[in-house]
Amino acid sequence: MSGALETSRWWHTSCLIRLSVLSRGRAVPLVWRVIEHGSAAVSFETYQDLRNEAKRRLPLACPVVFLADRGFADTQLMGHLRGLGWPFRLRITSTLWMYPSHLAPFQVGEIALQPGHRSCGQEVSRTDTPCGPVHVAVARP
Repeated sequence: MSGALETSRWWHTSCLIRLSVLSRGRAVPLVWRVIEHGSAAVSFETYQDLRNEAKRRLPLACPVVFLADRGFADTQLMGHLRGLGWPFRLRITSTLWMYPSHLAPFQVGEIALQPGHRSCGQEVSRTDTPCGPVHVAVARP
């Protein structure tokens, strides 16, 4: 089963946090919460209860691939998802730092790509304190 974690904002005052399951190409909300928050980027603690509630609602033998938007590429979430045994795919911003073992640290946006090309990296750390390894795929439309 695939799912998605995403946020929506209204006039910089409220934020909808939603965990959905994908069915026939559509995201069907499983759990959600509206909070007073001026940004779509919310902390790990803010949506922790939603993740736990979603896990309780899913069948035990249900395979999960966790998908999330840019605001959720944090190390606490990655560790939590690994603990749940859920593989994940997180969109990232070009300003995110990567720490490969064989290169100097760099921001993802520094990867030079021609239009229509992609680059993949394996076994990359997400922060200067080990978080990972993760695999990174970068593409330019």
